[in-house]
Amino acid sequence: MSTRSPSPPSLPQVPQNTPYSSRPTTSHAPKNPLDSLPSIVNALLPKGNLIYSQPSKSNPTVNAAISSLQLHPTLEAALHILNQDLPSAHFLVRKMEAPPAVEGMLLHSILHRIEGDFPNSRAWMSDVGDACEGWVPKRRGQETLSKGVKEGMMNKGVKESLVLFVYTSEEEPLQLIDDVEKIRKGEGREKVEEIEELARTELERVINWCRNKFGEGSWVDATEAYTKGGEEVQQIHEEMISGDKGWRKF
Repeated sequence: MSTRSPSPPSLPQVPQNTPYSSRPTTSHAPKNPLDSLPSIVNALLPKGNLIYSQPSKSNPTVNAAISSLQLHPTLEAALHILNQDLPSAHFLVRKMEAPPAVEGMLLHSILHRIEGDFPNSRAWMSDVGDACEGWVPKRRGQETLSKGVKEGMMNKGVKESLVLFVYTSEEEPLQLIDDVEKIRKGEGREKVEEIEELARTELERVINWCRNKFGEGSWVDATEAYTKGGEEVQQIHEEMISGDKGWRKF
């Protein structure tokens, strides 16, 4: 079992699997409880359902707060997933479909798992596994990634790959997909709470990784985060690409 890296420097020094709701807070609550990445994670993660797609649970107010932060697209996509706004999350991850954007690829797998599209979830997770071991996705054992791409996948101060930072083993993410699929088929009901907690921990660790790598600053020109060759999206809802700080370039 791999030893996980410490929490990103900007996070309170608590174990990675400690829910955000249990993390230390300042004595002065912000005027707007949804004005930062930690405040939104605090509000959504403890009760987040990451096994079933529940579009009716998506909160438009939270969606607007997420967009207004203009975070790196991987962080924004993760928050949209927590808010059950899967179309907004899908819009973002579809522009990060190849290394070095392994974070977007991993979120793409999680998104398909929540949607119940398990073959696609496995395919994306397999691609992430290939990339994190230095291979061109779907060409394991045949073609390695370039040095520049490998460097782009690294995270400052973190020795592990993304997969081994988020999971305890390379097999765990595929096992999680299997477990969620069984639950969705009505099997393994006794494991629902356990799997829900694993899924929340998974997404929290992805957020921790992205927070350390990309920071919490504004990415007004989000195209810098995208990989070439992503599918062109024809219609974009205005609320998704703008916030209270003005138009954002996608």
